[in-house]
Amino acid sequence: MAYMTDGEDPATTIDYNVFPQFNGSSYFHPYCLITNWNNYTDAQWCQTGDNYTALPDLYTEHTAVQDILMDWSKSVISNYSVDGLRIDAAKSLTPSFLPTYAETVGGFMTGEVMDSNATNVCKYQRDYLPSLPNYPLYYSMITAFLNGEPATLLEEIATINDLCTDTFAMVNFIEDQDVDRWAYMNDDIMLAKTALTFMMLYDGIPLVYQGLEQAIAYSNRAALWLTDFDTNATLYKHIAKLNAIRKHAINLDSSYINSKTYPIYQGGSELAFWKGTYGRQVIMVLSTAGSNGSAYTLTLPMSYGASEVVTEVLNCVNYTVNTYSQLVVDMDKGEPRVFFPAAMMPGSGLCGYNTSNVTYSELRLAAVGSSSSGGSHSVIPSASASLFMALVAFLAFRI
Repeated sequence: MAYMTDGEDPATTIDYNVFPQFNGSSYFHPYCLITNWNNYTDAQWCQTGDNYTALPDLYTEHTAVQDILMDWSKSVISNYSVDGLRIDAAKSLTPSFLPTYAETVGGFMTGEVMDSNATNVCKYQRDYLPSLPNYPLYYSMITAFLNGEPATLLEEIATINDLCTDTFAMVNFIEDQDVDRWAYMNDDIMLAKTALTFMMLYDGIPLVYQGLEQAIAYSNRAALWLTDFDTNATLYKHIAKLNAIRKHAINLDSSYINSKTYPIYQGGSELAFWKGTYGRQVIMVLSTAGSNGSAYTLTLPMSYGASEVVTEVLNCVNYTVNTYSQLVVDMDKGEPRVFFPAAMMPGSGLCGYNTSNVTYSELRLAAVGSSSSGGSHSVIPSASASLFMALVAFLAFRI
């Protein structure tokens, strides 16, 4: 609820009769201003806002208020075919009301508890809500990628995995309406691409806040239409590639989405992660060096099978794993790398391949007896591969 006080004292100025469904002060907590967001009692009983725009705080302890909120939410979901809800400022609601709300309203919902402490956030998942925006992970990404301390990200991942009951239901993000734009904190496009790569491919539900794909820096609530919806923007195209390989990996492996991501390498400025079943796993290599990073090679001691050909999907370059099962990766300018088995690329919509509902079994059959040359080279689908994809597109079951 919002009420314009134009500089007057909210404690005495608010006319509660203007709120159609909550037309009386009895629906609201007595006025007090939140002074310490780390004090959860303070956050739940007092209100945000200021002397110009007051935000009266509902008595969510009261069943009358709860019933109105739940009935209204169900009607909105029904009338507008809403897929899911984000509960803003769930931290400010009566905790015991949250599971009642979630069960009664139904459907997917995630609730905002803005706190860097995984102990507090994961307690909410255990006790109150199935999903929350992963603020502890967000703050650790800032430390890792913008402050150049990648080890902190691994430490936070371990903590979250230990404390949260379902990391796959948590929402990953690097921007939202309450935090600074990533480009405002640092305008290095490579660091943004690195953070986005992790956000999109790590365990959980990736959330792209509007304007992130346009690298908006000046306001976390800027109007998106001012960007002309540029589909050639660097981050827009980067997100599209990440979304395509994520979708393709899910299509080939029904267990992919619930497969734990494991760190497989840590260097002075690099991290590498593995997600998925062996033979169709996605491996991402991340660097905190940024655009000023130099060119060098990085050897991953574990990745794919010896002599297997894999595609770096962001640049469409093939690599051959050496006979020691090591993947020697060309790094330059801090650019992230994302790998996937080359034999599994048809149907991905990436690197010259069409998008199709090809299955893992079909790709495995097509790969039998095939061989590839060593080293790294650009990916150009062969005529036989194109023919195979056409056959797959014809035979594949379509929903």
